[in-house]
Amino acid sequence: MVRLVRGIRRKVKSLLYGDNWPSLVKWYFPKGLKRAVHVSTFSFNNVGDIVLSAVLRDLFNDNIGVSRWIHRPVNKVVDDTDVQLYNNQDFVVIGGGGLLLKDTNANDLSGWQWPCSIEKLQGIEVPLIMFAVGYNRFRGQDDFAPVFYDYINEFVKKAAFVGIRNHGSINMLRPYLRTKELQEKLVFQPCMTTLLAHIYPKLLDYQKKEDYIALNVAFDRQVYRGNNDGILQSIASVISVLSKLTKIKYYSHLRSDDNMLPYLDKCNVPYELVKLSSPYEIIKAYSSPRLVIGMRGHAQMIPFGCYTPILSIVSHDKLKWFLDDIGHPEWGIDVRDNNFEQALLEKALYSFHNTKKLVDEIIIQQQSLWETTKENFRTIKKNLN
Repeated sequence: MVRLVRGIRRKVKSLLYGDNWPSLVKWYFPKGLKRAVHVSTFSFNNVGDIVLSAVLRDLFNDNIGVSRWIHRPVNKVVDDTDVQLYNNQDFVVIGGGGLLLKDTNANDLSGWQWPCSIEKLQGIEVPLIMFAVGYNRFRGQDDFAPVFYDYINEFVKKAAFVGIRNHGSINMLRPYLRTKELQEKLVFQPCMTTLLAHIYPKLLDYQKKEDYIALNVAFDRQVYRGNNDGILQSIASVISVLSKLTKIKYYSHLRSDDNMLPYLDKCNVPYELVKLSSPYEIIKAYSSPRLVIGMRGHAQMIPFGCYTPILSIVSHDKLKWFLDDIGHPEWGIDVRDNNFEQALLEKALYSFHNTKKLVDEIIIQQQSLWETTKENFRTIKKNLN
């Protein structure tokens, strides 16, 4: 019986995650004629990566039409076999996520997460599309290695489309590019997760909210984030006050995120710990709260995509860049703010008591991002043809 159950689980997993099932949410067979390779972070440990890779393929299915997807992990060293595989498809998509980071998959071939040498890059003959990728360098982190400078110029020169997920990343990348022509190839392409209500309009009632606040705090690379003990205690104190008004749920994206729980316990905060896993479960979870207070990029972008009000704890510039793109920098509070705790509380109370107003504004801003995305797909179609 145990073997039978395990066999069924393996079969279901192969159906859900296999190469022929690009979607983890829509539950339909691939459509269209194109064949593509998707290079991404296929991780089941990080909530953001779980959602964005699946949603990217659904977005391309809807706008390009793909009959078959082949997955290649972004951290795999590209060899001749990979290049041959790429060239037997119609195009290659790299994204999304914060792939422009030097240390997540440190290598001397490219200087960023995709270890593809310039030689192998030049061997790729089909259109190469970078889609919704971010410049993820942390505050105070060392610059990219010299190889990155040469590589990013060759990559942008070769690519059919270079979609960068916020204008802040575009501004940071431009100085690495040696010509104005290459700089102008960087195009604003919002992360797919900010468009969830448009991509899956019938999946959920995104405007229906439940009476609770969701919290997420990031603990990776704390040395760069600045979320020291005092900041964490301040967050817990604010959540303690909010817990008198409504329920609190703690959304854990990574195992390390649970390091926030002792701070909540110390302040006697009653909370429910929510471990997120499948794409549908994640989207449903972020569609439900009246407010999400989050430190991770996808703890702001996923709820925004679900028409849920957000308050971002900014310990990485990418959160600020997203808020700037949607015209609402006031929806964030920087951990370096001298009045952090009081400002966090005041903004949280305002957001909690103005749900309908904020949802209406999110709908307007998401429509703008959707129009940008549709225009980008018109360009991609043209380039593919």
